Amino acid sequence: MFEFLTRRHAAPAETPLTEVRFTREDLFVLMGGSDTGMFAADDDTIDFGKLEREGMGAWRRDMATRLSPTGLVDTEGSPSDELAAALYPLNKPGIAVNDGPRPQRRGERDRRTVSAVFYDGAATAIRALSGRRAGFGLVPLPSERDWDAVYRSLVSCPQLCNRSSGMLCFAQSDNRIGDSLIKGDAAWLSAHFALPAQESLGMEEFISSVKSSDPSLRKMRWFVVSDYRECNFEMSLGFSIPQMDAPGFTKRTSIVFPDQGVAFSDAWAKPGPSSEPKDFSAVEFLSEGSLLDFLLRPYSYPEELRASEEGASCSSS
Repeated sequence: MFEFLTRRHAAPAETPLTEVRFTREDLFVLMGGSDTGMFAADDDTIDFGKLEREGMGAWRRDMATRLSPTGLVDTEGSPSDELAAALYPLNKPGIAVNDGPRPQRRGERDRRTVSAVFYDGAATAIRALSGRRAGFGLVPLPSERDWDAVYRSLVSCPQLCNRSSGMLCFAQSDNRIGDSLIKGDAAWLSAHFALPAQESLGMEEFISSVKSSDPSLRKMRWFVVSDYRECNFEMSLGFSIPQMDAPGFTKRTSIVFPDQGVAFSDAWAKPGPSSEPKDFSAVEFLSEGSLLDFLLRPYSYPEELRASEEGASCSSS
C-alpha cells in the first residue's frame, strides 16, 4: 500500500526543504502514518473518517500536485532523497521531544511549536508555521555535535548553564511542586525531595535567584520527552500509530531553567516489566552537558521509590 515510500528520485529540489509548507495530510501520507511526537498528524488532527471514505490516494494526488513543482516529490508523490532522509526518523520508535504538552481535549489550542524526533543517529524537527496558510515545516538536524545548537535555535532557548555541582533527586509526584515553585517555597521543595543540607542550600539559592530576577517564571521552558525506543508501532490499519507498549517506555514533562541549570520533572514509567506505569517527580541540578543531553536522557522508575510509596532519593556529583 505504501510502496511509493520506498521509491526515491534523485532530482535536486528547486525549493529549499526548509521553505516548503506541508499540510497534516501531506505529512501523514509521506510518513505512512502519525509522527512519533503526535504533533503534525495524530488521532486528534487527522480526519480518519475522510481517510476511510476517500483513501490515501486522494491525499497523495493532492500532495503531489502541489509539491511536485518544488522538486521534493515527483508527480506520483514519491519523495526525493533529501525529503526521504528528513522524514526517516519522524515515524520511528525513537525519542520525541516537544516544546510543550499535547492538548488533552479535542478542540483545545495546541501551544506546541516544535516537535523533534531523534532516532538511530538521525533527527528532524517539525515546526508549526504561522500565517494565513499555516502548515508545517521540516528542519533536518545536522551532525550530532550540532543538534543542541540547532534545536535551541528552533525553540528560542538559551544555552544551558552548568552548575558547579550536580544533583538528581527523585520523589513521589505532587501537585504542590508547581505551586511551591510559583510561591518560591524552597523549604517545602527541600523537604519533599528529602534534600541533604548542602543541596537544600542550593535549592534556597536557586529559588532566591529566580524570585529576584524572574518572579513571573517567564524564563522557564517546558519540554515533554517520550522515549519509544523499545516500542512497536501499530500497523494493523495500514498506517503507523505510536504505541506506549514497551516495558521500557518512559515519558516526562520537564520545566527547565536554562540560565540556572535546574530542571524539575514529572515523569511516568513502569517500575517493572509487568507493572502498571507510575508517576514520580525529579529535580536535577545540571553540572555538565547541554540541554539536549539532559532531554535525551530518560528517567527509569527509581529503584529507591519501589520499596516505599513515601520515599525520596538523591545522588550528587
